[in-house]
Amino acid sequence: MPELSIAICDDLIEERIHLAKLIQAYCKKCALSPQIHLFSSGEELLEAFTQPGLFQIIFLDIYMPGMSGVDAAKKIRAMDSSVFLLFATTSQDHGMDSFQVQASDYLVKPIQAEGVAQAIDWCLEHMPKPLRQLAVLVEGEQRTFPLAVIQYIDVYGHQSRIHTNQELIVTRRGLDDLEAAIDSPDFLRCHRSYLVNMNYIQGMEGNDFRMSDDSLVPIGSTHTTQIRNSFIDWTYLKAWKQE
Repeated sequence: MPELSIAICDDLIEERIHLAKLIQAYCKKCALSPQIHLFSSGEELLEAFTQPGLFQIIFLDIYMPGMSGVDAAKKIRAMDSSVFLLFATTSQDHGMDSFQVQASDYLVKPIQAEGVAQAIDWCLEHMPKPLRQLAVLVEGEQRTFPLAVIQYIDVYGHQSRIHTNQELIVTRRGLDDLEAAIDSPDFLRCHRSYLVNMNYIQGMEGNDFRMSDDSLVPIGSTHTTQIRNSFIDWTYLKAWKQE
């Protein structure tokens, strides 16, 4: 299973360390190798949260000096619709806040091992794909990275080029195989040689999609109307889910 990336945000160092130890103990039993990142404030967490998919699960203390956990969650949710948000609090009286940021669960302090296990179990169970990651062979070495960083994939020669928001990854794995492995409603086969992550589409220009990095991805001429409609339907569905 791919590596699990978890963030803990709490202004009290003893609370951060206690929760990290509970997460590590649980993950060890489940043969998971988590990367656990500790933050002392909502501001510090947001400064580190530079892209969608950076963390799969975030534990947030609600009551912190400065930015509250709820306010930090609202900003994070605006940037990443798939991350699982878990609140740590002394009370469960935050129903409306939970609804607004689509929080997955509350952990009432003092946090116990059983609550951590149940919360992480639920998150893993509801991820569309295990941690939403893609593994490919690159020059004889396996690379694994989140689906969320992929902007689009194209075919050049006998290789597939994976354009991420950080680097270009080239693999001999075929586009049909990559599409099947990704298996996500966020990705659209818009051309026989292109698979696009619709989260990065800025708009349509003629027979192309304009991407967030300003590149153009062609729309296949055979099914142009169907592809355009698929993107429009996805856009409306995403907007409806975020309301």
